Amino acid sequence: MASRKQRAWFVDKLKRIGIVEKAFNAVTKDGYQSDWKSITEAKTLTLYTISRDADLNASVLTNTFEMIPLHFHESIVYKVIAQGYKDPRNMDLNNAQYFDGEYSISVKEAKKFSKSNYQTMGRIAQQDF
Repeated sequence: MASRKQRAWFVDKLKRIGIVEKAFNAVTKDGYQSDWKSITEAKTLTLYTISRDADLNASVLTNTFEMIPLHFHESIVYKVIAQGYKDPRNMDLNNAQYFDGEYSISVKEAKKFSKSNYQTMGRIAQQDF
């Protein structure tokens, strides 16, 4: 009879899903003991989710704005300014084109950042033995 492994899932701070399974022997790593470990076999995983948009109120907009990395806040401002210059009351197509260009540059940077899988620079510390 095949034994069924007890598995669980979690979501990390970058909104990624992790899958773990129950370990029979407690795993110790960096002084921390856990009864869970990485899965031992990889299989196809199908997720069925239900989601809906949150109401747009001040707290939701504030939380959403906080989830966007700080150095991309300026690009949102560029897009809003460009839309303001396209409005018939403030029509100035030269400025609108300039701010659309700035927005496009920042979108390219954002795509480049997202493809890096949030990897950041590290440093090597010298150790004397």
